[in-house]
Amino acid sequence: MVPALITTLLWSYCVIAARRSVDQLGENVANLARIMVALLALGTLAHLLGGGLGGGGFAFFFLSGVVGFGLGDIGVFYALPRLGSRLTLLMAQCVAAPIAGIAEWIWMGTTISLLQVVAIGVVLIGITIALAPKKMPAASLPVFLAGIAFGFLAAFGQGLGAVLSRKAYALANSAGNWTGEQTVSESIWMGATTGYQRLIGGALVILAFYLLSFVVRSWRSLPRSGHAADPLSSKMRFVLLNAAAGPIFGVICFQWALATTPSAIVQPIIAMTPLAVMPMAWFLEGDRPGRRAITGSLVSVCGVILLAFA
Repeated sequence: MVPALITTLLWSYCVIAARRSVDQLGENVANLARIMVALLALGTLAHLLGGGLGGGGFAFFFLSGVVGFGLGDIGVFYALPRLGSRLTLLMAQCVAAPIAGIAEWIWMGTTISLLQVVAIGVVLIGITIALAPKKMPAASLPVFLAGIAFGFLAAFGQGLGAVLSRKAYALANSAGNWTGEQTVSESIWMGATTGYQRLIGGALVILAFYLLSFVVRSWRSLPRSGHAADPLSSKMRFVLLNAAAGPIFGVICFQWALATTPSAIVQPIIAMTPLAVMPMAWFLEGDRPGRRAITGSLVSVCGVILLAFA
């Protein structure tokens, strides 16, 4: 659970840095830039200190990146303007947990205890309390249904991407690699290696999406007004911060968590990322959370504590 909690904290700051990077570069360039920086960093670590493209699970790690980083991110990107941030995050984060748990149970036979199920339920209820919008988006029915479909795509991408990583680890373990008994440093190099293998698949999808945006006008994105003229040093700084907290160190810890813990437990902890963003946004940006957000956060924290004891 500890690597999953570290992932949540890292990805929470990543949201702050990503928001500034998107303002300066636009969604497509900001996303592609952070992925390429992470691919270079994790590739260097993987080939120098880790297993490179080896380990026995490359095919499934690659597919996990295609599904998780690729399709999952596209689902989030297209759901946001149709559903709003709250409902999009609620679908992407909370629906991913049961999808991952059911898929891993059917495919790999992984089971969890009743107390763990109850704890996961408490975590997801808290997230729902905190993120549920006060009113549904004022969109036409076709637009709303399209947003729901993209929200499910985001959830399936995140949930199935995690399960594919779990399957890849099972294959690697059968080949004698990355067993449960290894040191922290070995786990870090393992996370860098498997994260790198995932990023290859995700980067290809994100690059293809970026290139297609030159053809499909509705897919294009531009810097926000007032930020396009920001200094190059500032743009580079937030790209690096976004990459470091998200697809570099965040992914290393996420892959570490999946190597030792069922995805049905990892996903609800990761789903607390929007809640962990709130105190950071309050401290860094002055965005004070409301009572309902604080209440939901406390409920989720109780669920995580229960999950730790379970």
